[in-house]
Parts: sequence; structure tokens; C-alpha cells
Amino acid sequence: MQSSTTHTSSSAPHAQGVKTSRARSAAAVIALSLGCFTFVSTELMPVGVLPSMAQGLNVSLGQAGYLVMGFAFMVALTAAPLTSMLSAVNRKLLMAALLAVCCLGNLATYLAPGYFIVLIARMLVAAAIGVFWSTAVVTAVHLVAARHAVRATSIVFGGVSLAAVLGIPAGTILGEHQGWRAVFAALSVLSLLVFAVIAWSVPAVKIAKSSTRGAMSAILKDGRLIAVFATTALIVTGNFLVYTYIAPYLEQVAGQTAGQISVMLLVYGGAGVITNFAIAPFAAKSLRTCLVIVTALLAVSLVAMNMAVTSYGAMLATLTVWGGAYGALPVLLQTMVFKHASKIEGGADAATSVNVAVFNAAIGLGAWIGGLIINSAGAAPIPGLSACFILAGLIVVIATRQRTSRQR
Repeated sequence: MQSSTTHTSSSAPHAQGVKTSRARSAAAVIALSLGCFTFVSTELMPVGVLPSMAQGLNVSLGQAGYLVMGFAFMVALTAAPLTSMLSAVNRKLLMAALLAVCCLGNLATYLAPGYFIVLIARMLVAAAIGVFWSTAVVTAVHLVAARHAVRATSIVFGGVSLAAVLGIPAGTILGEHQGWRAVFAALSVLSLLVFAVIAWSVPAVKIAKSSTRGAMSAILKDGRLIAVFATTALIVTGNFLVYTYIAPYLEQVAGQTAGQISVMLLVYGGAGVITNFAIAPFAAKSLRTCLVIVTALLAVSLVAMNMAVTSYGAMLATLTVWGGAYGALPVLLQTMVFKHASKIEGGADAATSVNVAVFNAAIGLGAWIGGLIINSAGAAPIPGLSACFILAGLIVVIATRQRTSRQR
């Protein structure tokens, strides 16, 4: 098996534009990671301040929850078509403009007189994040040497992990002391700062042979890519089915205090950040084996969750394994997308946009299914059902691996 680094680099589209130094390229990759941090913090922030948002906007908790679920579905609907439409724009202008949209959306949320304006503002940011996420990784991979492609992917996705471990907890604390509007004011300022860093560091390059109709058609007919998208859908649905409602689960089923829950979520996020970066050298050697092992660990941790409810230590260990396993998966799945898209002309942006759409649709689906369960049967059944989705994803990975081996 060839290394995933080779596949990733070969799938990176050719660029047209300004040549950049190694230091400037490294700064651009970090800036793109900060962009992901800002966007994902914006996407998930209502989870941390949901009760106060509902109260401040005079809506129910369920209606406030639509601000997350609706955001995810909006990303799913717009990521692919908008990425294709904007693929010819040079990356400096595109990335900076998307951060400007994020800044304005957060500012509108801060100033909004009512729920409808908040919903519209978040839909605007949702349309922007789909394009940013779809193009940021492709841009980062292009800016570095081939041997650093997987590392660049890890750094960009590190912004996603850091949003969970730093962004959401920080926003929750700020919201408790200054109110939910202050959280979105802070996100607006952060967006403006990242806008400035991206405008300085990201070169004004165009990625040639980007997302085209022909590429999208070929991607949707490629059985290996369809298998990756199916794996993404199953794993992310399973993960967010339980992650969205992990706080009530830990409180109601495991009997944990608010302080203990905060520690557990911090450990979960921290483990994810570590594996997000640590998985790169292993993925470069054996990508699919890493995917099998990590997915299996994720399933085991969710199966073990209900058995660990009687012990704080056991539950902490379970969440550590869960967070560590899930933290590595976005890098592995995106690298797999690059690997298979490498044989399709112009496939990198298009395949990534589909993966982003599937990823976010799965977030919304998982949150919706979990909400139905917790309303009808309580939180206890959620980890078991989540594990079923993860196991189904593992079956797809193993079946695809066996099929690939037979074709060699």
C-alpha cells in the first residue's frame, strides 16, 4: 500500500498564482486552521448557551436547538454547489470574504432583536462555512511539500478539535458571566482578527481544475468515494447522536455533577486534539488500517459507556478513549477522500465539498435522532444506538478494504 501522503499530494490540484516562502505557507496553514476554529465555534456555540439564548429570544429550548440543527442542514445543502460556483476565485479573496461573512453573521446575531434575525444570520454563516471547510484543506495541502500533506490536513482539522475543547467551553463561561450576546460579540471580533491573518498570509492563488460538473459526476459514480461518504455519514451521525446530549446523559444516567461533567468534556476534547495531530505519521504508513482501528475503538467506547456509569474513573476513561478515537477520524476520512479523488481530474475540491455536506447533514441527523430518543425514552439508550451507527460504519470500512485487496 502506498502512503497516504503520496495520494494526498497527488490529489492536490495545481495552483496558478504567486509563489510563497515556506514560512508564509506555514503561516497560511495555521491561519486556515484558525478559520476552521472560528467557524466551528460559531456553529456549535448555541449548545453552550442554549438555555440563556432560548430565554433571551423568548423561544423554547427546542426552537433554540434549531439554530444548531438548521445550521448543519444548511451547510449540507449549500457546500457542494457554492464550492463549485466559487472555485475560480483566488484563495486569498475567497477565504478572507468567507471570514468577513462569519464576522457579519456573528455581529448580526449579537445585535438581533429577535429569533428570526438570529436564524437568518446563522444561515448566512452556514453557507460560508460549507465553502470554507471544503476549500481550506485543499488549499493547505497545496501550500506545503508533498511529504507534509497529511500534517497540513491535521493542522487544519486541529481547528475543529480546538473549537470543541477550547472554543465552546470558553464561550459557555463568558455566557454565564456576560450573557449569550457577549459570546457572539466575541466571535465577531475573533472572525475579524482571523480575517486579517488570512488576508496577510494566504497567497492569491487559483487552484486549477477545481470543482467542475465533470468532476462531480465522476465522484458520485466512484464506488470507493461513495464508501467513504457512507462511512462519514454513519460515524458522524453516531457520534453526534450521543455528543449532542452527553451533558444530560452524564447528569441523569451517570449521576455526575456539573463540575465533573466539565472535566469529562475537557478530557474528551483534549484527547481528540492530541490524536488529531498524532495520527498523521501512522496514517501516512497505513491509512485504512488506522481507520479500522480507530473506528473500532470508537464503537467499543460507546458500547462500554452504559457499563461505566457507576464509576467516575471508568466513565472518565471511556470518554478519553471516545474523544481520542473520534478526534483522529476527520483527518483519516478526509485523507481517504483525497486519496481516491486523486484519479479524478479536478476532484479534490468537489469531493471535499461532498464530504463536508455529508458530515454536516450527519451532525443534524444525529442531533435530531438523539432528540427523539431522549424525549421518548430518556438518555440511557443513546450510547447503544450510537454504537450501532459506528459499527455499521466499521463494516463499510472493512468491506471496502477486502474488496480493494481482491482487486489488486
